[in-house]
Amino acid sequence: MKILIISDTHGFSSLLEAVLKKERGCDAVIHLGDGGADMFAMREYINTKPFYQIKGNCDMQCYDFTLRVISFFDSVKFFACHGHTHNVKTDRLALYYAAKSEGCSLALYGHTHIPLTEEYDGVTVFNPGSISNGSYGILETEGKSFSLRHCRIV
Repeated sequence: MKILIISDTHGFSSLLEAVLKKERGCDAVIHLGDGGADMFAMREYINTKPFYQIKGNCDMQCYDFTLRVISFFDSVKFFACHGHTHNVKTDRLALYYAAKSEGCSLALYGHTHIPLTEEYDGVTVFNPGSISNGSYGILETEGKSFSLRHCRIV
């Protein structure tokens, strides 16, 4: 599977639309928060795909959004959150422990706007960066294996 990971769109609809068009072949989309309302206008690009929407600290109007998702792509169990409730601006240890306690091998987060990949004792922690600065991520899975990469839209 190929999954588009986006975060922190903050109203940058033209960049979001460009990414969704470019990555139209993805099998699923995860939005890690702060810009949930932006996705409503983009439903035409994702209406037939699995779509996960996380609530960020700036998504005040999105009462029905969840603060975290724990699910699978293929056999890869992942933990996804915005990150503000796990203090990711300080370090990623609380996020790592949350993912590890759920048996996840992958933890996805946003909030900092900084693309990052780190490994903690069998858990890969990944931030796609922010659409507002042209950064997003791609997750590819096959069985229990996965790869991640940061991408840019100009």
